[in-house]
Amino acid sequence: MNRRANSSREKSFKQQVKLCGEVSRLALRLLLNPNTARWIPRILAEGIAPVRRMSRLKFIEAHNMREIKNLLAADVPIIFVTSFPRSGNTWMRYLLSDVFLQKEGIDTTTKLVIHPDEIIADFYRSLVAERNPKVRTPGVLVKIHDSFGGLRQRFWGDLHHTHPSFHRCRHLYLYRNPEDALVSLYHHHLQEDLVVENSAKWIGPAKIDEFCRRTLPAWIDHASGYLAATQEGLSIYFASYEGLLTDPTKVLGEVLRWLGVSHTMPMLERAVSNMQFEKLKATNARDMGHHGRSGAGSLQLAGSTIEEIRGRTAPLVKRMDVQAAHLTALPSATECLSGGRT
Repeated sequence: MNRRANSSREKSFKQQVKLCGEVSRLALRLLLNPNTARWIPRILAEGIAPVRRMSRLKFIEAHNMREIKNLLAADVPIIFVTSFPRSGNTWMRYLLSDVFLQKEGIDTTTKLVIHPDEIIADFYRSLVAERNPKVRTPGVLVKIHDSFGGLRQRFWGDLHHTHPSFHRCRHLYLYRNPEDALVSLYHHHLQEDLVVENSAKWIGPAKIDEFCRRTLPAWIDHASGYLAATQEGLSIYFASYEGLLTDPTKVLGEVLRWLGVSHTMPMLERAVSNMQFEKLKATNARDMGHHGRSGAGSLQLAGSTIEEIRGRTAPLVKRMDVQAAHLTALPSATECLSGGRT
């Protein structure tokens, strides 16, 4: 027994040493990055708080990478709830969390008794290992914004023996009208005062068109990567943000069916009522946009910018629409579950 306890302590110690090494390397890369210089004015004005926040987020990210690699190596089912930023990912996470709590017999309101971070962890902000064991989910669900190439680079490789397991991961992909997503991302950068490449040149009250033009290739890469992954046989469910706005009950039900989670119409209606945009904003829910509606791009961007965005993205949007229509017509990938916890 003592030998087993000693072995367990030794393993835990090695994991902590490894994690400290990962965090140290991340911190070193951050310090050596020329873009870090842009933080100096904020450090002088606000003190060490911005650096402390960044260090905490990098620590969480390193911890979650290690945890997910371990889950993949153990062949635990993982579902990534993913999107390009500002495309409905957070809203979907709240809707799903509401239903999962209802299935545990918990009366839900807009302010959930168990935060969605403890049900569907935010890869960049909350710890996957601290999921609440009282809430059963169909595998481990993780919110993420990585491109598919970035996600593959993080978790797919012989080094971690995760290649087959990663290929079996499922992906719930939220996509939004690109001009609206880019405009929302622009306002998010302004609101959060985020440090981005060349920010001094193209972030500011009069720079919205330049920002959207410069960020457009990232949107294209994101959508293209997940569409290409469907050709590799990966399980990817495409759900439209505009569809979620138009008929949230229908879209939520289809997503749950794809996840293999049994549900009732009253459950869907309660979740949708609880998670109306204005109600969520009133609770200061993190990462919710300004208005939660479509059409901001056409109102705020120059005609030439809109024409460029639509011209370069229309084929991708059409392909995702086709994927979404095809998948909603199919039966669920698994039998409806009561929500088995992993």
